Amino acid sequence: MGLKIPKRPSVRAATFGVASYEQFIALPQRHRSMSESPVPMDHEPAPIPIGEPLAWPLLDQNGTLLLRAGSIVGSEEERRFLIDHFSFYKGVARTGTAENANPGASDARAAPVTLTQMRLAIGAPIGMRSFFATTSPMRRSRLIGFSPDHSLFVTAPRVGKLPLVLSAGENVQAVAIGAHAVYSFSCTVLAACSEPFHYLVLSEPGAVRLLRERKAARVQTRLAVKYRALSTDGEAQGLGLGRDLSVQGMALVSPRVLGAIGAQVQVSFPIRTAQVDTQFEAMAIVRNVKDSVAPDGLVTHGLEFESVSGEQQFALRSFLFDCLSGSAL
Repeated sequence: MGLKIPKRPSVRAATFGVASYEQFIALPQRHRSMSESPVPMDHEPAPIPIGEPLAWPLLDQNGTLLLRAGSIVGSEEERRFLIDHFSFYKGVARTGTAENANPGASDARAAPVTLTQMRLAIGAPIGMRSFFATTSPMRRSRLIGFSPDHSLFVTAPRVGKLPLVLSAGENVQAVAIGAHAVYSFSCTVLAACSEPFHYLVLSEPGAVRLLRERKAARVQTRLAVKYRALSTDGEAQGLGLGRDLSVQGMALVSPRVLGAIGAQVQVSFPIRTAQVDTQFEAMAIVRNVKDSVAPDGLVTHGLEFESVSGEQQFALRSFLFDCLSGSAL
C-alpha cells in the first residue's frame, strides 16, 4: 500500500504487512514504562514450589520477568539453579531490561555516519523523546518512509494509547536499529500530521553516533530459559540461564551438556515489553559448547535459532530494541 502525503515530500516504499495501519499500532499497552523500578524485597523470597504452578510471577533483581505466574518448576535441580543464579525482587516487571549497559556503548565514533550508511529499513523500530526530556524513557515509533531530501516519515510515538505531542520545530533524540548496527541521532520535527493517521516528518538525522556494531545486535541478559534436548543419552530438560541474546540466537548456560555441535535444543522464555507479552519458543541448533572450569561445572552452549515464526521474531526484536534503547542514552 503506497502512502501519499499531500503537499509533503513523497514517501518511498511506505508499506505495511497488515490490513490497516491501526491494526499495526493497536498493540497492548498494559505494562508500565521502562523507567519504573521494581521494589526490592526486604526479606527472603517465598519458597519456590516444585511440581506446582507458581502463585506469583518470578522477577530478577532488575524486575525482568523470569517465570510467569502458573509456571512449574519441575525438580529440585531446577529450583536450586534458580536460587543459585538469580537474585529475586518483588515488584512490577520492567520491560526490556538488559543485564548491563555496555560501558562503551555511548562513545562517539570519529567518522561521521550518513543516513545511507545507517541502512534503516521500512518498518524499523525507532525510540524517540524530546531533546529536553533527557530523563524520560524512549517512546516507540516506526519508520514508514523517506523523502528524496533524506527526511524521515515515522509513526507518532505513543504514551499509552495517545500519541506523544511534538510540534514542528521541536528537536528530538532518537535511537534506531539499522541492518548491522544501532545508532543514536537527533532530528528536528518538520511537521506533525494527523491524517490519514498520526505521523511525523523529521529532518535528515544529524549528530549520528554508532553505538553498537555486529552481525546481530546483542544484549547481555539474564533469562530463565526452559530447555528440552534429545540426545543419544535420552532427553534432557530443565532450567538454564540465557545470556547474549540476539535475533539469531543466544548463549544458554546449563548444569550439563545438552548435546554435541549440531544437536537440536528447544528453548522457551517469557518476553514482556510495552508492545508484546508472549512466551518465546523456538528450536535452536548447538553451534559451540564450552565446558566451565569452575567448580560448579556449568556448561555454556552457543545456540542459533531456527524456524522462528514472524510473530515470535517481532516479539524478540521488540524486546531487544527496548533493551538497546534503554541503555543507549
